[in-house]
Amino acid sequence: MAEKSGVSARTISVLESGKRRPRLSSVTRLAAALGLDEADRELLMVAAVGSRNASDVGGNNIAEADAAGSANPSRAGVKCQLPSDTRLFTGRARELERLLALAGAAPEGNDAGMVVISAIDGMGGVGKSALAVHAAHRIRGNFPDGQLFIDLHGHTTSQMPLTAKDALDRLLRSLGVPPQLIPRDLGESAAFYRDRLADTRTLIVLDNAVSTAQIRPLLPAAPGCLVIVTSRRRLTGLDDAHILALDTLIPAEAAALLHKVAGLDRIPQDHPAIGEVIALCGRMPLAIRIVAARLRHRRALRIEDLVEQLRDEHTRLDQLSDEDRSLTAVFDTSYTALPDAEQHLFLRLGQVPGPSFDAHAAANLTGADHRTAERLLESLLDHNLLTQDLPGRYHFHDLVGLYARARGDNLIGDDGRHAALEGLLDHYQHTAGSAHHQLAQYSHPGPERTDAVLTATPKLSDRAAALAWMRGERDNLLAAIATAPPGRRISLTASMAAFLLQEGPWQQAADLHSAAAAAAHEVGDRAGEAGALGDLGRVRHALAEFPASCDLHERSLAIYQDLGDRHGQASALEGLGRSRFTLGEFETAYGLHERSLTIYRDLGDRLGEANALWGQGRGRNAGGDYPAASHALEEALRVFVAVGHRQGEANVLWDLSRVRHATHDQAAAGALLEQALNIMRDLGNRPGEANILWSLGRVQITAGHYPAARDTLERALAIYLDLGKRDGEAYCLKDLGRVRLATGDTAGATELLERAMAIFQEHGLRYGERNLFHDLGRARHATGDFASASDLFEQARTVNTDAGDRQGEADVVISMAALAVDIAGPHEGLALYREAQHLAHTSNSPLEEARALEGAARCTAHLGQRDTALTDLRAAVAIYHRLGAAEAQPAADYLNTLEAHQFDR
Repeated sequence: MAEKSGVSARTISVLESGKRRPRLSSVTRLAAALGLDEADRELLMVAAVGSRNASDVGGNNIAEADAAGSANPSRAGVKCQLPSDTRLFTGRARELERLLALAGAAPEGNDAGMVVISAIDGMGGVGKSALAVHAAHRIRGNFPDGQLFIDLHGHTTSQMPLTAKDALDRLLRSLGVPPQLIPRDLGESAAFYRDRLADTRTLIVLDNAVSTAQIRPLLPAAPGCLVIVTSRRRLTGLDDAHILALDTLIPAEAAALLHKVAGLDRIPQDHPAIGEVIALCGRMPLAIRIVAARLRHRRALRIEDLVEQLRDEHTRLDQLSDEDRSLTAVFDTSYTALPDAEQHLFLRLGQVPGPSFDAHAAANLTGADHRTAERLLESLLDHNLLTQDLPGRYHFHDLVGLYARARGDNLIGDDGRHAALEGLLDHYQHTAGSAHHQLAQYSHPGPERTDAVLTATPKLSDRAAALAWMRGERDNLLAAIATAPPGRRISLTASMAAFLLQEGPWQQAADLHSAAAAAAHEVGDRAGEAGALGDLGRVRHALAEFPASCDLHERSLAIYQDLGDRHGQASALEGLGRSRFTLGEFETAYGLHERSLTIYRDLGDRLGEANALWGQGRGRNAGGDYPAASHALEEALRVFVAVGHRQGEANVLWDLSRVRHATHDQAAAGALLEQALNIMRDLGNRPGEANILWSLGRVQITAGHYPAARDTLERALAIYLDLGKRDGEAYCLKDLGRVRLATGDTAGATELLERAMAIFQEHGLRYGERNLFHDLGRARHATGDFASASDLFEQARTVNTDAGDRQGEADVVISMAALAVDIAGPHEGLALYREAQHLAHTSNSPLEEARALEGAARCTAHLGQRDTALTDLRAAVAIYHRLGAAEAQPAADYLNTLEAHQFDR
């Protein structure tokens, strides 16, 4: 008997003596060895069960089966219960690989030596059951004792989920247990079930589970088996399970599924509409199968027609149904399974105009507190009705979002929808206004505050928190602006002004502010119109549209003057001064900043005061009055530091570095730039970072560090190009051209300088243009085009003279002198070098003075005036060394040559 049954002789002897209760797996083997028919086998089983008390059913007091054999339910008539696989299964290679690996690990069990469980979750229609069945067919050979399958009806239309007891009854009958032998108690049934599966290698697929409680009694206890569970809910109670969250198909897999179902010859492989079809289906397998089946069975239907039908959001879900499949029905079962509170939130989330939301938005939609909203969002996430890509932020799958919106339209009603949206917009307006005041670089009246009572608001305690919130909510705020009534639209746009000015894209910001100004004008909101015009003026300035910027600030100023709004007037004057400065109108700009400074000081607005001082310092720097520039900028820096405005601090450090650079204190200039760069990077201010990198590159040019300068300028240029900041682009191109010129690449320099000139002229940037005449002249000189070089130098001298920039004029005259030497000889050049030396000395420009002295020395050397040449050259070398200029070593080498040899007379 032992040999035939696989039950050891010792175990049979113990059972015969009655010292231990029989284990049901041993009884099954003995019945098979005896060759009993069905009736006798059932009688034996009844006798075995009757000889056990309730505690024995779990096997706690039963003799262990001999290791030489294992119960095999399949020999008792268990069949493979897996549903048929489909040839249309597509993709999921990574997920299949994980399931195959688990099948291989099943005999040894998990780390604790227990049964291996894989829990597949995902939203309805994403293909969980298809994956489970396909994987089960792939691995069924690993489980010779049976492959069980049961649909638990967790989300089945018009059918309640199976209870754990009902599911156990079905599974036990599948294992060959007669109905009359199945215990009535859930615990006893579960123990009986575990006993039947002990020491077997059985695959169990529990499809469409509703909860952990439903499936926990259905899990074997010992290793050897593999359980695959599918559920629309995340079964967070299954601590030992291997969780597999199923997402939508990747585009390539989605396209492959479309082709398979529609028929490989139905759609050309490279048809341009394929991408849009799968996108409109949300890359969801069920939706793709439905539309592909329509293409397969309706040969007259073109894919272009299908795209047109699916584009309409109001009817898209209706299009995603056929004879026995409906995406709406799938979502219905998920929705109706939700508790009331989750249903309430789900419907209102469908009304959100933007693509995502957080717990604060959810709280204000429903009037709940933050903690409750957070808990409900997590519950919807566990039901796979929401998706989460970032901690704390949630969004709908596109099709689930359409469903939520449509169902909400039917169930909430106009009043409920209006109340929900008003709560959400109050939250956006209030929080965006708070963020704006943290981010604002310039002082102005700002957006209108809301007096609404909010149920939850984030704490934006500093600039970093405000910036992070704005970045997270950007798309939602833009969507709210697009759908909100005029008053809200004006205020929300104003609240985004500081953020958009920093982050861009500026053309989008310009469109928003233009629309806000038009809306304010239409409804008679003059303060809102003036604010929108001022915000638009700042964006036009960023876009290098300086005449347009001036016009907008002047219109804003006129309205503020009519309203008697002095704060608004100061803001408009300051903005106008910045644009006039960039156009090269330095004295006009200085006067505008002086007027704004007076008003800001009268109002006690320290931030406005600091910005006006900054503007004054920049104007004095551009005009060559470096002591006055330093005084104004240092005063501005003190105020910015006092009010804790780090961006203003960085801006002033940047301009102070330019003053130090212009006065040839390169070490101080570099140190100031490093401070400013660190602040801008801490703040995430990319325009500011680019400005400072550009200035750092110019300092490196002066020091002769040309490779480093090229790299720094190219980094600045990349940011300017990304932002669309044309004036920054032009300045970088100009200085990259200077690097090319200094390293002998005259052709490359000319190309870059001409590109910069085109931008300067397009945008009326006379300040940049006047310097570029000089650089282009040097490039023409290097190529031997003396006539063109002479014309460009004359233009450069004229614009510097007109601007009162004696340092710039001295620099140009030095280049004119070098050209005169090549055209007419050293005598003509010497006169111009002396003129440049005088200009540089009187304007306190030591670097230009040293260059003029060196040029004069070279001329007098050729003219045989040895002592004069040595005197001039020694003075030049001393200045070069003091400034740390790149010219120091070549000039010193020439001086050594002159001192060592007689002149060639």
